[in-house]
Amino acid sequence: MAIVKRFRELLIAQRERFSVYLETLEKQKSIVENGNAEDILAYVEMEEKMVSDIFSIQKVIVPLETQYRSHVGVVGVASGSDIPEIQTALERLRAEANNKVEQNRSLLEKRLNEFREELKLLRNNPYIKRKGLFASTELASFLDIKG
Repeated sequence: MAIVKRFRELLIAQRERFSVYLETLEKQKSIVENGNAEDILAYVEMEEKMVSDIFSIQKVIVPLETQYRSHVGVVGVASGSDIPEIQTALERLRAEANNKVEQNRSLLEKRLNEFREELKLLRNNPYIKRKGLFASTELASFLDIKG
């Protein structure tokens, strides 16, 4: 009974984490489209932390799921009857998150290519390479004050 309760709690926690993760991915999409490099980096770092949290809780869920499946016949399905629904919702959120990650990845790649093109244009700008009007004049080594 305790296994079923703990398994259910972890599934609910994981489902909530995925919901927050999806919200973050939505915000990240707008930041990638409109933001600057620092904002993008901040969201990518936040995403990495969230993915790490999701994987760490998943490591606990997998063994509990095995125990849950072995105890379902003994304990009875009634004690964990909403677990399949929670698992289905979690799988749906996982699939949606994977889809959003792929969309954001392609947007990030597109934005990175735009940054590279801007950098290339700046490097090839003839006005940046050209020295100023007075840059090539020699400096006087002696000054004639009697003149």
